[in-house]
Amino acid sequence: MRNALLGALVVLLAGCGAYTFPGGGRSPSPNTGVVGGRVLAVPCAPVEQAGTTCAGRPVAGLELDYVSGTSIAGSTVTDAGGNYSIRLEPGTYAVKFKNYTRVISGPTTITVSAGSSTVANYMLDSGIRVPAPQG
Repeated sequence: MRNALLGALVVLLAGCGAYTFPGGGRSPSPNTGVVGGRVLAVPCAPVEQAGTTCAGRPVAGLELDYVSGTSIAGSTVTDAGGNYSIRLEPGTYAVKFKNYTRVISGPTTITVSAGSSTVANYMLDSGIRVPAPQG
């Protein structure tokens, strides 16, 4: 009896399409588009060795919010390598970063079309600075 009720609940939820599994996003659909890329931050350290350059360090655990009008239409979090991906409904979105205020490069507005895949890589200011001399 209990298994039958559980089965009926699963069928009901799957049938209406409203349920998403924990940790998962919206179900894939031909009516959505995918935005993905990588987020890096520079400088990598307060002092870098002469003759070497840092191409950026991956920003892990950064939340990216996609804002339509005044509401967040979707959000995603970068993985350990700074990579992210999100499926969004067609439209134009402002991209907002939690805890980072300065975008050095990368689009701050994204337009998504149904069935499209967009790569949006970002370079952010890490905020690392050499301390000012005390006088």
